[in-house]
Amino acid sequence: MSYLLEIVGRGLLAELAAAFRGVLTDNDDIPTDGLVRLTTEFPKNPAHHIRLGLRAINESRPSDAMESFKRALRLHPESVPATLGMAAAYDRCGLSREATSFVEQALLLQPEDPAIIFALGFCREKQGIIDEAEDHYKLALEYAPHLRNGHERLAAIYLRTGRMHDAVYHYEQLCWYEPGDINLSLALANLYMRAGQPDLAIKRYQYALTIDPDNWDVTADLASALEESGEYHEAIAQLEQFAAEEPEFADTYLRLGDLYVRTGNITKALAAFERAVSINPEYLDAHVKLGTLHLRECRYLEAAQSFNTAVELNDRLLTAYVGLGIAQLEADQPDEAAATMDMAAGIEPNSTVLFSEMARLQLKSTAGKQVKRYLEQQPADEVAQPPATKVGDMIDEQIERHQQAVQKHPHYADLHYRLGVLLRHKDRLGEAIAAFKNSLSINPNYVKALLKLGLAYRDNKEPQLAIECFQKALAVDPHAVKIHYELGLIFADREQFALAIEQFEHALKQEPHNVDFRANLALALQDMGLIDRASAAWQALSEVAPETERGRDILCAIGRRE
Repeated sequence: MSYLLEIVGRGLLAELAAAFRGVLTDNDDIPTDGLVRLTTEFPKNPAHHIRLGLRAINESRPSDAMESFKRALRLHPESVPATLGMAAAYDRCGLSREATSFVEQALLLQPEDPAIIFALGFCREKQGIIDEAEDHYKLALEYAPHLRNGHERLAAIYLRTGRMHDAVYHYEQLCWYEPGDINLSLALANLYMRAGQPDLAIKRYQYALTIDPDNWDVTADLASALEESGEYHEAIAQLEQFAAEEPEFADTYLRLGDLYVRTGNITKALAAFERAVSINPEYLDAHVKLGTLHLRECRYLEAAQSFNTAVELNDRLLTAYVGLGIAQLEADQPDEAAATMDMAAGIEPNSTVLFSEMARLQLKSTAGKQVKRYLEQQPADEVAQPPATKVGDMIDEQIERHQQAVQKHPHYADLHYRLGVLLRHKDRLGEAIAAFKNSLSINPNYVKALLKLGLAYRDNKEPQLAIECFQKALAVDPHAVKIHYELGLIFADREQFALAIEQFEHALKQEPHNVDFRANLALALQDMGLIDRASAAWQALSEVAPETERGRDILCAIGRRE
């Protein structure tokens, strides 16, 4: 993942209403028809019209919302919630100018409100009026120094224009206000590297690596002793009591889950692991255990999704170690850098194994739907039992599926990358290197591919090529930053984004040899953190086509076994 590219996507609002959550919140338990009755019974009460307008926004009926807010404004022209509601409704309709006009009116009513000031800055940024946007973001931070979106958008603007030290300042502020956010620390470390401050980058990388979901100091000594002596039910009782007293320790639920598994209580084990993940969504071990339990229970889709999230978390850790190693090299610490790269190499196989398991499970998860259809299409006397060995190794089948998909979509960078990961899992190092290079020939800024290629070069005894890949991964092309910045602004504007998609697809029809636009657009949005990577990767695996004959045999064998 590219933390520099993520910086240009941070702070973008998918919709203007997100800036006004404190004002435009529909906390009403009254059903919609009840709100309609209130506006009929009390037509001169602007609060009821506002409540109905908010409900209409939440139900994706922006035109109805406008009518309700208009009624409220006729009754109370200086109502800030109604004015902001109009802005949100126009934004939902893709009418940016009208939305901006109402934000301006709201600011006249409440000139010191940081959320409204930020929102107007965001409107200006989307309109390309960067100087005014910058002024509004700075003003919003004067009133609310902790306003995360304000720091994020200023840093994005400064990164785009090459003002690295200004971008660094705002991420230092973010890390000060949110010291436990690993992604912020990694972004700041990348900025330090880009600003030519490797010593500070080292300290920030090291700090990020010390933020461990497991590092809580409170321990239940009695429960540990009971567990070691095999008295699992007694240990469970102790941990359950501890969890009731201290419910926010994810590790307690992880230990409980392990004990529930040992005692055969799978339902409670599943709930415990899910609780650990809900408390700390970045708890790598909890995601792996949750996926393993789903796998044990033959819930292949759920298992793959858990493993996929674990891949993303492990890749983040890998990025941190590689960044630390390169920072140490630039700070003239070659021995420390070598040791750090060894640690990165030790972490990387976790992602490869987890991704390969996810790919295998994707094939299994389709069995229930496809085996029956396949068998129904065959005469009963012609359906042979496939060899059992074909079920045990589905990675070869996924490799074959990806190879066929690459032939069909040769300009899809992510397909080449995922093929490389699968080949690396099978120790086909030369082919994996070629696949990663193919991915990078399409998208030179694909950070995950650069990292995997560097580690593959390292395994192939080509250390200098490995270092060059790692350096490229940390130093994104400034031109790419500008392109991603503009793409992010378009993505944040519903009307512009829909129009851009339409124009690009029209261009693709005129030029059939052009790249797979949708695929690479999705990858660019993932690079900026605007699309969930874990879900996107699973969706991509699910869409690999066409199926091979061997794949159908495997699906048939799975169906007969289950």
